[in-house]
Amino acid sequence: MTTVRTFFDTAATTSRGPALRRVAILALVCVLPLALRDYQLSLVTTALIAALGALALTLVTGFVGLVTAGNSALLALGAYGAAIGAVQLELPFLVVLVGSVLVGAVVGLLAGLPALRVSGIYLAIATLALHFILIFVFNEYQTRAVGSAGFFLPTASIGGLLIDNAIKWYAVLVVVVLATWRLVENLKKSKFGRAWMLIRDTPLAAASQGISLPAYKLAAFVVSSAIISMSGTFLAYYQQAVYIENFTLELAIQYIAMVIIGGMGSSGGAIAGACFVVLLPPMLSRAIALLPSDAVVAGFLQQNLGDFQLIIYGTLVVVFLVWRPDGLAGLGQRVAALRMPSRKGAR
Repeated sequence: MTTVRTFFDTAATTSRGPALRRVAILALVCVLPLALRDYQLSLVTTALIAALGALALTLVTGFVGLVTAGNSALLALGAYGAAIGAVQLELPFLVVLVGSVLVGAVVGLLAGLPALRVSGIYLAIATLALHFILIFVFNEYQTRAVGSAGFFLPTASIGGLLIDNAIKWYAVLVVVVLATWRLVENLKKSKFGRAWMLIRDTPLAAASQGISLPAYKLAAFVVSSAIISMSGTFLAYYQQAVYIENFTLELAIQYIAMVIIGGMGSSGGAIAGACFVVLLPPMLSRAIALLPSDAVVAGFLQQNLGDFQLIIYGTLVVVFLVWRPDGLAGLGQRVAALRMPSRKGAR
């Protein structure tokens, strides 16, 4: 344990810190599936899928400052696209995945049109309408096609290799999340990212510099929606089932919470926020299980666990918005900054 701690301390305090941190993270990613049980690994895999959606939402909400409530509907778009492609059209997994990205981009273009006219709460209401429209359409389609049982998908495969266990899914999703994170980071540092953040902070100044607000806003919606739709396809194949009941308005709110808790505009924070929101329910359940079985509080919390989770999400969202807009990402940076001088002084 001392050796591991020394390694991380060295990574934080030397000029080679960034490279050593990457090596440490890579080592953790490789060892994690071997150290976790199947149930725990399934939670981590679910968090990785959620991280894709959180990264996508960061583009619109974190970079451009636009509030959208259509995330759950776009996840449903990718999931039902997978159901249609895999079950009814019998298309290969990669073809379905590419189709999901393209369809998500088109729907994102349409969903972004209200952003050309309205913003703030009015845009949130407009995207909320998108949620109800898409969920209604998918519900009707499911009812007419297969009924309440939902769709059951085949096992995903890439080049003949079946992705048929938790470790394979974990490996695939780690690669996809890292690639998406790199894409988001590159966009943030590009002219698109600079334009998006100028639009977010001072739209009048952005317009005066010749930046086309409609074009850049639509571009953010297109890229974000394509990634979220892809995330929905991964979710459908991972669970091998699609039910309309999974895509609720509460899910859309949870994705907004991921971005805010992780840190507005931080891609790393989006991943951290996704992990926090996904892993909180089992952590709460485990904590409640440790209470005495005859305790009144334990029974009450167990019966109202879902409501209790929403209270925690809501409280944290308010706390981070008011006092810590940089979220978990900012807290992590502060902790690292506090540790660095002390370690240098110890030398």
